[in-house]
Amino acid sequence: MTFPKSRLTKAPQDKSAAPIHIGEPGSVRVQKRDNAAAPTLREKLCATCGKAFKLQPDEKFFDCPTCYRKNQTPRPPRKRGEARVLVQITCVACGTVEFLGFAPTDPANALCRSCFATQKREQKLASPHPKHR
Repeated sequence: MTFPKSRLTKAPQDKSAAPIHIGEPGSVRVQKRDNAAAPTLREKLCATCGKAFKLQPDEKFFDCPTCYRKNQTPRPPRKRGEARVLVQITCVACGTVEFLGFAPTDPANALCRSCFATQKREQKLASPHPKHR
């Protein structure tokens, strides 16, 4: 592979700098961006109320902040240090004692996490449905 004949150019800021060879293998040309070219806010219309609102270039909202907050489902606030209820079960398959973060529908026939995952995997493999077409 042959490379094009290199051109000699000098750096515009420093007259005493060594010439730069452009086009030679291994040469890298670095150019700084202008700070004035920073991304600006975009203006968009709310899909719900029709009011104009501003967005950062990397944001993709369809509603203004007010409508977005109104449409969000409220989540209960999680308090720090709040006690969590754990239910102790004995696995029917392997006999392991384990704590679960929920109450099983039938505690007498409850499975530990690993036995439950194994059972789900076996059910999935035995499924009569075709995987892909």
